[in-house]
Amino acid sequence: SLIQTIDSVMVHVTCNLEENPLSLTVEGTSSIADYTLAKMHPKTLNLSHYRFPSRGQSYISIPSEAFQERAWITIVGMFYHNMHYFFHSINPMDTKIAEAAAYKGYMISATSYLISIKVDPPPKLSHNLSGSPLITIQLTHTLTPRQYSLALNKSNRVHLYCAFLDYSNGTGVWSNEGCVRESGDLNYSVCLCNHLTNFAILMQVVPLKLTREHQVALSSITYIGCALSIFCLTITLVTFAVLSSVSTIRNQRYHIHANLSFAVLVAQILLVTSFQFSPGTVPCKILAILLHFFFLSAFAWMLVEGFHLYSMVIKVFGSEESKHLYYYGIGWGKHLFAACLQSLHGGTRLYSEAYVKDCWLSLENGAIWAFVAPALFVILVNIGILIAVTRVISRISADNYKVHGDANAFKLTAKAVAVLLPILGSSWIFGILAVNAHTLIFQYMFAIFNSLQGFFMFLFHCLLNSEVRAAFKHKTKVWSLTSSSTRNINVKPFNSDIMSGNRAGTTPTKLNTWDKSTNSANRIDLSAV
Repeated sequence: SLIQTIDSVMVHVTCNLEENPLSLTVEGTSSIADYTLAKMHPKTLNLSHYRFPSRGQSYISIPSEAFQERAWITIVGMFYHNMHYFFHSINPMDTKIAEAAAYKGYMISATSYLISIKVDPPPKLSHNLSGSPLITIQLTHTLTPRQYSLALNKSNRVHLYCAFLDYSNGTGVWSNEGCVRESGDLNYSVCLCNHLTNFAILMQVVPLKLTREHQVALSSITYIGCALSIFCLTITLVTFAVLSSVSTIRNQRYHIHANLSFAVLVAQILLVTSFQFSPGTVPCKILAILLHFFFLSAFAWMLVEGFHLYSMVIKVFGSEESKHLYYYGIGWGKHLFAACLQSLHGGTRLYSEAYVKDCWLSLENGAIWAFVAPALFVILVNIGILIAVTRVISRISADNYKVHGDANAFKLTAKAVAVLLPILGSSWIFGILAVNAHTLIFQYMFAIFNSLQGFFMFLFHCLLNSEVRAAFKHKTKVWSLTSSSTRNINVKPFNSDIMSGNRAGTTPTKLNTWDKSTNSANRIDLSAV
């Protein structure tokens, strides 16, 4: 409305200028805009075209053949310096740009200066945009650093529209009818139009979408992998519950494993459930909040896994009881506190704005960093712990090889790394690399590794864990003896030192590097992970 008012006032001023045998032009500049007021006879226009502004890389050019009137003509030109800042978030559904409306949800922003020109009586222009004469409009772009970053990202498609403010319905609505973008790049645009009004270049950034085949494939992998993970994590938790009476399974390490398994199990159940709800609904928003909480908790317990491994292998800190409190505080407490604090400060409104698509954090408004930032922190810390632990294991393996010539020690190092990678969350690195269709292989790797995370945890925590296998054998033996009522048999209590080969009265090492059952070589006990 302000732009329309300024144009109307300037036209009124120009119409009241005195007629002069020569052209009368008033030009000037201010902090708001460069302007020109001209009253001339077409015969005095000796140039092939009329250009406004007369200098600069942004201008409107009207061919002289369009001025066919014999009467005096008035021209009002305005080149606004900062009016485009007010058009930074235009809803495509509120425009008359059909191409932009096809990508609803992706906001449009003005990416050039706003230029306006009015000629009375209007010049005779071609109705066909492929004919002549036509108005030529060249506008340089004023991209912000964020817009440049989005435009240069190969995962996005950039749409540039030659648009104008259409006042036919009484209010200014952006439209591109009668205009076409002929050429240009990210720095400028050249447009051809068959009418005069207020012009600007609008930009809309739309993320590239995968083909239907890849979407179906990735969805199938996610569904199958999550179903398998949910099944395996359920077995893992049941196993820990059944074996909880066994001394070796009652320690702190398995408490951490159980909490991590529970967090991942609930997160994956919620993830599969969220696929069934439409974005923007109340159940979708509730699921989004729960998903955020449990995925962050899963990462927190991965961090606890790393801290505990560091305390076991490299440096012991604090008592078992104090560490227990710290671990539960990190794993559950801080997220619950953050959620309560968030709700006190209008968290419901924030989540309704952030979780706008597929019941998850929005990429467009940066809300995704509420998950990515802590996840990256956990991954980086755990990678550091993994490197430190691997160096210790490698050094022990090298010493064993020098003393005993056992090449299997190096295989154990590789096995330790393979065990630790999925447990410490390193597979989520593929999620960072899977940013667009050009890194499709990373999207598949991310879908496979993370949907199967529960399977890997079951594999390494249960199937390949020597302590769990030994505890299960002991439990089975107890059940067998109980069921057969052979109560007179003296069953020795289960003891991890007996199972691991440590003699009574000796102090077990932090890493059981010596297998005293054989004289062949040193062995590294991977039950610590």
